[in-house]
Amino acid sequence: MTSAALLPASLSRPTRHLFLSPHYDDVPLSAGGTVRLLADHGTSPESLVVFGSEPDPAQPLTPFARSLHDAWGLDAADVIASRRAEEHAAAAMLGAVTDVLPFRDAIYRGSVYLSDDDLFGTPAAAESTLPGEIIASLALQGAPDPATRVYAPLGVGRHVDHQTVFRAAADLAAAGWDVWFYEDIPYALKPNAFDSRLADVARSTPLDPVARIPVESTWGAKIDAIMRYPSQLETVFRAYVGVGTSRAEIDEALAAYARDGGEGTLTERFWRISDPATAAGS
Repeated sequence: MTSAALLPASLSRPTRHLFLSPHYDDVPLSAGGTVRLLADHGTSPESLVVFGSEPDPAQPLTPFARSLHDAWGLDAADVIASRRAEEHAAAAMLGAVTDVLPFRDAIYRGSVYLSDDDLFGTPAAAESTLPGEIIASLALQGAPDPATRVYAPLGVGRHVDHQTVFRAAADLAAAGWDVWFYEDIPYALKPNAFDSRLADVARSTPLDPVARIPVESTWGAKIDAIMRYPSQLETVFRAYVGVGTSRAEIDEALAAYARDGGEGTLTERFWRISDPATAAGS
């Protein structure tokens, strides 16, 4: 049934689709319908979790990190393995291949981020080299490949890890790579969060809409994939945006946002830097 939907021409031009996911759930939440649409038409979308490596065993967890583990209902010794299992289950639902890059979540990077205010603030100056390190880990060697498209978070909600991946992707765009930015869910569900982030980015890196992908045919698979993250539903939906955690409540909230952006049609929107030359080092 899903294969009956036509693949938009804007999606069919590249042959490699590389989705950068700051954490273990971001791509299904924000672009899961598009990922499944690509898979249904014979591509092999790739989802790379940027900040998914294990905490340093020689470094004790901060009280903030432990409090998040408690909220997720996961033991510290098993948290990464559990989240990877969730990611693989969601990727299988979307027809994607998934892997993890060698970087740790902000809550595991020493004592830099010790509260929600830190986590949703300004990335630490000491981490200014992280975007370049992320780019190097992608092994996108040589001249930009027109057959490859990179998808990355816009940074709605201003989570420091999302902002860092946005910066890396903006630098890739400045180097000539085809980069589309997705709207970060659940943060985009907050009133004015999307407009605020767009205005913030536009001060140095103006963005233009590049595609509105209709995902009516793959919406059910997107919601099914999101439900494969049981450890995250309470934090992602109830704590962050005040949405219930049942499948029906999550579906309703996400569908309202998707229809609003799609003028009545379930849609995932993507953005592109207006003039990539302005993005370098901004």
